[in-house]
Formats: sequence, structure tokens, C-alpha cells
Amino acid sequence: MTRQTNALIGMATALALVPALAQGAEEWRLAGFETPESVVFDAVNQRLIVSNIVGDASAADGNGKLSLVALDGTMIEADWVTGLDAPKGSAIAGGKLYVADITNLRIVDLASGAVETLAIEGATFLNDVTADSAGTIYVTDTFANRIYAVADGAASILVEDPALGSPNGILADGDSLITAGFGQLAQNPEDMVPGSLMRVDIATKAVSAVEGADKIGFLDGIVKVGDRYIVTDFFGGAILGVTPGEAPETLATLVMGSADIGSDGEAIFVPMMMEGELVKLSLD
Repeated sequence: MTRQTNALIGMATALALVPALAQGAEEWRLAGFETPESVVFDAVNQRLIVSNIVGDASAADGNGKLSLVALDGTMIEADWVTGLDAPKGSAIAGGKLYVADITNLRIVDLASGAVETLAIEGATFLNDVTADSAGTIYVTDTFANRIYAVADGAASILVEDPALGSPNGILADGDSLITAGFGQLAQNPEDMVPGSLMRVDIATKAVSAVEGADKIGFLDGIVKVGDRYIVTDFFGGAILGVTPGEAPETLATLVMGSADIGSDGEAIFVPMMMEGELVKLSLD
């Protein structure tokens, strides 16, 4: 990940002076995280679960952890699960939390916090997770342009296609998977290519573009609220609303490092990697 890390540092330097655009949608902001990358809404337990990379996003260093947050924006437990490496995107299915962690899928019992590990052979940079209605888990491998499917305790490659454009975020939506592409990184910011939203038909594995969402940003997290996809632009800090076939709408602009969002179906929750904070935004 050295090349990609250097590119991120270069973009951080270039955009360090870009101010946040206040739009009045922020409801609360909570500090106390360590490189927070992802947040998921735990509906059964009415809480948020935040993944903390705690350092290098590609280092298997045992420093990563998960935090629990109340819906009113107070910390329940900063160190709920520890001993992970660089945990990123996550999804809940069947009373378990599935967390992408470099080359491993961590499976966390929501009741006890006990962790099991599924090593995914051949994985390089697992990044985000989603689950379909049947309980199959899907995981993006960003720089391999790959999506894994996990069922019955085993992982297999569902699709590997450069057209995915470095798939970062992923969302199961009916018979399809919607991926948020991080785009093409480069040493020089002007040579970088923004990512797109792509659709993968689960049955046929066909990859196609989401209408109106081509090269819209260096995309990270994705959720769906109503009929609209909500995605984050990591470098630009923008929260984008995408209705297929229409031009994307900028719903809010924060700062660089807006990462893998979660939603309770109404508001969205945004981990701010560079600031070590979690932000709740209203979509009204």
C-alpha cells in the first residue's frame, strides 16, 4: 500500500487548507476516536459501532479496535473490541458484525464482542462489507478490483473486473451490489481519476455503470436512504446524493477524510478519519 499511501499524503498536503462548508445539517459531533474509518447502525441494540484503524491502514499491527457509541452522540465504550489490525467497513447480519481487516474478515458476536477470523486467501486490501437478504456477505478488495462473496464460512471471488474502478464502498440493493469506486490514484494529484458508482448483477456478475454517477469523486462509503444513494467523497469531503439518471446533489461538505458512512434510515453518521471524530448529519 506504499504507493497508495504516498498518494493519500500528497492529496492531504494539497487539500489541507480547504475549509469546511457549514450547511446547518450537523446534529452532533463526537471526538475520541483513532483514525475512524467506518460506522454501522446496530438496530437491535440501538447503538453505533465505529471501526478505528489506529495508525497505518495497511499494517497488520494489532492496534485496531471497535468503539460503541450511543445514538445521542455519547461514547459508550471506546475500546469495545481490541486486537484487530486496521478494521474498515462493516455490516451486520444474523447477530454478527462482519468487519473488513486487510486480508481477514473479522466476525464479531454483537452480544459478547467475541471475535472469529476468516482469512481470505489472495486478498490484498479488504475495505467494505455488505450483506444481502439471504445473509450472504460481500467484501470489496479495493486495489485488486475484486468482490468476494462469503457464505457457509467460505469465501470465493464473485467478480474481478477493472471496470469496478477500485471498489471501496459496497451496498447490497435487491438483486444487485452497488459499489463506490475510489478511482485511480497517482503521485501527482492532477493525474488522479475520480471514481464512479457501479452496479453488479449478483446472478450474472455483469458490471454496469449507475446512470449519472460517472467519475463523481474519490468515493468511500455508501448507504441508501429512500430511493437515493448517499456516498462520501473522501478527498473532497462532500456528501453526495445520487438518484440514478440524475446529476449528483451535494448534500453537505465537510473536510477531507469523510469516510465510510452509516445510516439509521433517516440521518447519516460520518467518520472523519483525519480529525478522529464522528459526525451525525440530518438529511432534511
